[in-house]
Amino acid sequence: MSSHRSPTSATAGIETVRDRLSPAGRLIGLDAARGIALFAMMVTHIFALSDPEGFPTWAAVFAGRASALFAVLAGCSLVLSTRSRMAASGRLRDAVPSVLIRAGAIIVIGLCLGSVSSMLAVILVNYGVMFAIAMLFLRLRARTLFIIALGWMVLSPVLSMLIRSQFGLEPQYSSMSWFDFATPLTMLQDLVLTGYYPILQWLSYILLGMAVAKIDIRRHLMSLFATGFGLFLVGKGVSWLLLNIAGGGDELVRVSELYGTDLNAALFTGSYGVTPTTSWWWLAIAGPHSGTPFDLLATAGTALLTIVTCQSLALLLGRRTWVLAPLTAPGSMPLSVYSAHVVLLEITRPWVEANPMLGGEAMTPQAVEFGLHALVFIGFALMWKLAIGSHGPLEAGVAAVIRSASPVQGPGASADSGAASGTGPASGPGAGPTSGTGPDEGPAKNSASRPPDTY
Repeated sequence: MSSHRSPTSATAGIETVRDRLSPAGRLIGLDAARGIALFAMMVTHIFALSDPEGFPTWAAVFAGRASALFAVLAGCSLVLSTRSRMAASGRLRDAVPSVLIRAGAIIVIGLCLGSVSSMLAVILVNYGVMFAIAMLFLRLRARTLFIIALGWMVLSPVLSMLIRSQFGLEPQYSSMSWFDFATPLTMLQDLVLTGYYPILQWLSYILLGMAVAKIDIRRHLMSLFATGFGLFLVGKGVSWLLLNIAGGGDELVRVSELYGTDLNAALFTGSYGVTPTTSWWWLAIAGPHSGTPFDLLATAGTALLTIVTCQSLALLLGRRTWVLAPLTAPGSMPLSVYSAHVVLLEITRPWVEANPMLGGEAMTPQAVEFGLHALVFIGFALMWKLAIGSHGPLEAGVAAVIRSASPVQGPGASADSGAASGTGPASGPGAGPTSGTGPDEGPAKNSASRPPDTY
């Protein structure tokens, strides 16, 4: 008896691998964009953002932009993972249990990571709270969400400056953990106003992502590209004019010298969430993690440009999108990959610091550390998708809780049975690369007319 496999069997095996790496009906472009966000954040976590003289390094290019992209994509996931529940009846209350379970799970995971991490500002607690708040906007149309998001980017930093300057609130740079419940008022202040990722400003990214998910990305690639490019130009361009033409730069130099603020860091490597309150001119900068109108606009623009680029590439590749698997596999399970990265960094960083000659002349120790993280998570994600399932372990766990506690009723009952956390995978309903029910449309009236969501 021959032990050779038939050509038909071999072809079927290849198709199975391709289908698992690039499942039909999934927004592969969003998975790729989220993979880029994950690895770009790893760059900012591992490589120095400034040199000994205080000037930005190449890694500073990703500062602020990676986390903004991740937040915008999280807003997309919030809409896509609740679409079937909303479509079944059009009632917000049908989506409330799944959103709150998802938000609660993210908060718990974030608090656990914050309790063990000594190196990173874990963003998950902020995400969980923002998802619970953003749930109130789920029924809004795309155009309305775009307008609200842009208005939020412009006005929320002004409101933050007013409140912080009025009450003398100083930034508290600590990662949220279970220990923060000992000081609940301080914890709330950090979450909303003075922490690494203040919800007051960062909610604008979530709202923008929700707007993107409510349109047909395939039909509106050029519009999204123009919007992203415009936001980037306004954010960077107006900031440059205010600092270099209107005199804001000279005033900030004076204020920085007076109060001992590192202006170079604020402009190029990061303000760690919020600007100082020593001058209103601080709102004119567009530095990473400064939370100013121009930072929010510029980074939102780069997020949209990245999404458009990735989705365009996915369209060009068609069913050959499996070649993007090194990005899309980790990008389909970001909660698992991000959480594991936080833990792994606690192991690799002491090892790297104890071996300053690691990598020899060919590579720096930081490059070795980044390479290790990249290889581990690409390999893990690929093997998991091929051998176990399309959702990562944490995403699948959250989805199981949601299915158990809040089953979907009516047509499309398995709609978000694969729903990951709000930071979870960016797959879309229906065939092809469509991400919404159409431009400026509300929830679909008949969920039975399309395939269930695959989150």
